[in-house]
Amino acid sequence: MDDFLTDQQQAARVRSWLRAYAPAAVVALVVGIGGYFGYAQWQARGQQQSAEASELFEELRGILNSSNRESAEEVHRRLVLSFPGSGYADHARLLMAREYVDTTRPVLAAEELRAVVAATSDSDLRQLARLRLARVYLYMDRPAEGLEALDAEAPSASWQQLAEDMRGDLYRALGRLDEAQAAYRAALDRSGQVDASWIRMKLDHLAGLASAQTDAPEEGARQEEPIDEAEQGDAAAAEQE
Repeated sequence: MDDFLTDQQQAARVRSWLRAYAPAAVVALVVGIGGYFGYAQWQARGQQQSAEASELFEELRGILNSSNRESAEEVHRRLVLSFPGSGYADHARLLMAREYVDTTRPVLAAEELRAVVAATSDSDLRQLARLRLARVYLYMDRPAEGLEALDAEAPSASWQQLAEDMRGDLYRALGRLDEAQAAYRAALDRSGQVDASWIRMKLDHLAGLASAQTDAPEEGARQEEPIDEAEQGDAAAAEQE
């Protein structure tokens, strides 16, 4: 039927359509253009921030290599405050944790590692931070807290061997030798970064400790055996002499 409309009728229809739909079309066009430029601006800002964070991270690495502690702490503070939650901030905290351990400040190292565990969105980085946190607690002679940190999240397959080996160290420090042996055996059953001969050596050491603990009560029992009357008499005579 549109083919039989006159020119005037077609023009009137176009004007009617424009009055009905033109405002919405203009709004959609403006929003679309604004959205595109807004996204481009956001993307450019993100790239700029990433570049700034990268520069600060490299600066931090250079300062740590030169052993300038005060400057390192200042750059580290600027990085984590300016770019919280970023990968650069997470890795900066790991660097500072290692620096604090190397300079016998484990409490500060633990703070940095806990911050990584709490903030990072990277699963592998979080598991690495947990393992290092457990190791720091062991260094501070607080193995129970190390176990708590380690057991707060089940490790993925690629981290299981390291986690079991670490768990064995913590159980050993707590004197729970059977559980330590079980953890080391579990580590041996998995492939990973830990040398199997190193784990076997720790198992052999635990076997020696367990044997010593088993023999100790028997020796004590022999020492507590009662002395017969003849021996008591000999002992009394010796005391009088």
